[in-house]
Amino acid sequence: MNEEAADTVQMIGSKVTFVPMDEESAYELSEWDLEPGAGGPPVHVHHHHDEGFYVMSGRVGFVLDGVTIFAKPGAHVLAPKGHAHSFWNAGRGPARCLVIVSPRGMEAYFRELASMLRGVDTQEGSMAARRQLEGKHDLEIVGPPPAPAPQKEPRDA
Repeated sequence: MNEEAADTVQMIGSKVTFVPMDEESAYELSEWDLEPGAGGPPVHVHHHHDEGFYVMSGRVGFVLDGVTIFAKPGAHVLAPKGHAHSFWNAGRGPARCLVIVSPRGMEAYFRELASMLRGVDTQEGSMAARRQLEGKHDLEIVGPPPAPAPQKEPRDA
């Protein structure tokens, strides 16, 4: 295991901590601290990366291929490559997820996006930054961000 110190970037409504890993690893890990009431990313597709979310605390909403679920601590939600998805804090308090991406490669996107979002505090500004990065990274925006407010839960994951 790599013994480097973890580092973080700030997004709108969330802090992302990159977990140090060996360069040979087939996946990458990051911890996402999601602020209450903050919206998530727009609905998007990764064509070459699987993205798994392990909910560590709070309540996290997910949309996957048009189906909305709400996950509690201990739940794992997988967004396989090629499937439209998004996530957000659907609870009243903070939420935290461990995000697993395979193969490696999305960390560069998150770092570049965080840099572009410095000083941006609107969803419109966030969308413009994300659209600039669409062709450069494995990301295709296919819909607007889901509503951050908790809704009546159709089912828990």
